[in-house]
Amino acid sequence: MALAFPSGHQPRYTNFELVGLSDETMREGGERALFGADDSRKLRLIEALADAGIRDIDLGSGLTEPAFLLRCLDSQKLLGRIPADTQFVFNLTLKTWEPLSEALRVIPREYLEKIQVSLGMVEYRSDENLLERAHDKLLSIGVGSFRASILNAFAHEIDDDRYEFINKQIARVRQRGIDLVRVNDSIGTLYPDATAVLAANLVRDNPDITFYLHSHDDRGLGLANSLASIFHGFAMVEGGVGGFGNRAGLANVEVLSQIFAERGITVAGAPLDTAKLSKAAALAEDVFMVLPNVYRPVSGMLVENENAGIVNVPDYLGVSRPVDYFLNPIGLFPDTVGQILANTGLPSEYLADEEFLAAVTNRLVTRMEHELYWEKRAKFDELLRQVTDFYTGIVRLEDVQTTALEVLQDKALRSAVGSRETARTAEER
Repeated sequence: MALAFPSGHQPRYTNFELVGLSDETMREGGERALFGADDSRKLRLIEALADAGIRDIDLGSGLTEPAFLLRCLDSQKLLGRIPADTQFVFNLTLKTWEPLSEALRVIPREYLEKIQVSLGMVEYRSDENLLERAHDKLLSIGVGSFRASILNAFAHEIDDDRYEFINKQIARVRQRGIDLVRVNDSIGTLYPDATAVLAANLVRDNPDITFYLHSHDDRGLGLANSLASIFHGFAMVEGGVGGFGNRAGLANVEVLSQIFAERGITVAGAPLDTAKLSKAAALAEDVFMVLPNVYRPVSGMLVENENAGIVNVPDYLGVSRPVDYFLNPIGLFPDTVGQILANTGLPSEYLADEEFLAAVTNRLVTRMEHELYWEKRAKFDELLRQVTDFYTGIVRLEDVQTTALEVLQDKALRSAVGSRETARTAEER
């Protein structure tokens, strides 16, 4: 049976405070990066995120990331380039916890006490008490605090069985003293109406737990689901700048920041700076080698470009906003040209000359259609070819077998050489 809203539930839509915003740009952006990323660039991105007001940064979950986390902690503790109240989170799943817990030993114990480890896939091998064993081991090496991450393959609605599964995992992590839980929309199939019902019930039934939603954008609903979760009770929110995240990405942090400013929603700690978050989004594209999203909301490279022709509806409605006007053949009318020239202070006798305005319009259209368009068309075709070429040559699953065969061949060759050398030494004796 589908879950329903608790009796008497009241959403909140404006003027409330969240306890935190968890940024996943580094972890999920790194996981999605086809060609990896340079640590120096990654560190600059973390500094940009912190400068924009982000105070909860999720790292992981690869074997090389503990060394990078140590570099971040040194930048924070020794160099002061990252605010002292920035919380670093290292993300690991129970499928990979053993090698990752060993890798974490590179971090001094006094640093481990300051980080937080996020334990994912808490249901994995529960019959073997794997969560409890991993938690004890990580405590023994000095990890100071934990959060938990519950994976889900949601359908269009939340039924009683799925809700019971989530609460069962919450009960397990509660027994370990963990009171911060991320609920994952792991494959991006959750809908905002179901998110609202889920959030309302989880908050009612688990008042001692702080929840936040990991909302993928596979259906284009990541942002809507994140908003639904906090409108209906979750006390934290999560996302990535530029929407960075696996597959189609996560909720876009700079868009959240813009909405929060309009709705009177605040995040405890440092205030979010939408302009700086937008710059961080552009930096993330550079760090992870992703082409700029020119029309992405808030932080897109061309999102403030506005066609000055036809009827510019926002201007017509008197809406004030930052705009960088352009013209193209679709929007170019003699009246538009006349209005633009009037704003430049051109004498009125020219503005009343319809033949003059038509001549200016025709010359502009000719330049656009017969010169500019074909110049840009040729450049675009070449750019598209280069982009297509750039995103090929990725390491795929079949490369694992190919590499394994290469290693076996190398091993066989070394063995054969060794045997010959041994035989030759025996002959010489």
